[in-house]
Amino acid sequence: MNNNPNQPREYDAVLGGEAPPPVHGVILGGLEGVRNRLKSSVVEVQMNALSEALNYGDIGLDLVINNLTNYSEQVQRFAAKLLKQRGGDKGKQALLNSDPYLAFIMMTNWLVEEFNSEVGIKNPEITAYSLNLQLDWSPLYTKVRSIVKSGSGLSFRAETHRLDREETTKKFQTFLHNPQSHQIQALHCHYPSHCFIDIFIEAKNQLSNLRALFWGDPQDDPYKDTSIHKLTRNMSLILEAYPNLEVLHIRGNADGDNYDPFEGSCLSFTLAEHHHLKTLIIETSCLPRSAVNEIVNLNLPNLEYLELWTGNAGFDAVSLIPKISEQFPKLKYLGIRSCEDADEVAKALVSSPLIERLKILDLSMGEMTNQGVEYLLNCPAVNQLHTLNLSMNYISNTEVLDQLVCHVIAQPQDGEYGDRYYALHE
Repeated sequence: MNNNPNQPREYDAVLGGEAPPPVHGVILGGLEGVRNRLKSSVVEVQMNALSEALNYGDIGLDLVINNLTNYSEQVQRFAAKLLKQRGGDKGKQALLNSDPYLAFIMMTNWLVEEFNSEVGIKNPEITAYSLNLQLDWSPLYTKVRSIVKSGSGLSFRAETHRLDREETTKKFQTFLHNPQSHQIQALHCHYPSHCFIDIFIEAKNQLSNLRALFWGDPQDDPYKDTSIHKLTRNMSLILEAYPNLEVLHIRGNADGDNYDPFEGSCLSFTLAEHHHLKTLIIETSCLPRSAVNEIVNLNLPNLEYLELWTGNAGFDAVSLIPKISEQFPKLKYLGIRSCEDADEVAKALVSSPLIERLKILDLSMGEMTNQGVEYLLNCPAVNQLHTLNLSMNYISNTEVLDQLVCHVIAQPQDGEYGDRYYALHE
């Protein structure tokens, strides 16, 4: 067994053909060869060298860590992916110390490609396939009216629901019939109707490798107030059906109080336990208080990234911040964004042990005032953060934040209207 990390191993490349290299020749293998290839200006060479470095145990791991910030964005993201997958606790901590944003698993870890049935699935491990499930309702409504008028005995709404499920199933089955669909790791489901959750759960055995799911409106409108597509039903059903899921990103309209089998409902979660979920993001113009309470009661022991856009529905920080701290012991990013009660969130956080564990705190786009800033300034633990995002709040004196040693983002709201508002209703 070769115990010298600078000597070539069986997987190393060595200069020359079948004949042994000359005594004073250049050896491309070994850890020294990895170091040399890391100096290359070719992206593919750098990425191959990073991957190979991790074959050399702690020495190779340190090499990747020490050079983490020396690469282009593409290579840096590749290095971060390697450290998350193969770097263990040491690699993860290095990412948190260097750039916490790189440490989290997100939908952006996969390339996005719209699914084309004629092309099929080519790269299921590196590509997040995008499924547009939106239906053309004009001809469907014409069909429904014709069926109802024929005396079928079905109501307009019941027949609409039946056709919705039928047409949505057809679209999804086209995707599932691809031979490589079972290898999919990441999926974007755009405009899923309220019936799709049942169809999606029925496919759980065919999509057992799924690690990341985007659910909802593909349009990232800056104010989140244009979507007419409801976030529907109990999303815990998805958590229960897909135990390997690591990312759940939801975007859309969460208004409503009760579930309607034809029109959907507000977003909801029942009590659920999930040991793999690391990232949960919910973007909506108004997140019902009931849904927030249900989310913080989920048993997600490995959750690292929680981002909630709460709007004006109300956020009971006094009771919810301690619950978040208790329920999610590995949390490193907390985003309570577009929050009407941002001052109260800041007040609750500075008296919670949660602030000492976080790397990033994002309270942007809300109604924080100078009072909320004062709470943060009087908390020494805030300086342990890597990033504090207070942008787009109602803060009149952002200069006082210069006394913090963490990275602060503090672009203020436009105050020309003279009133406080959260940014989604600007």
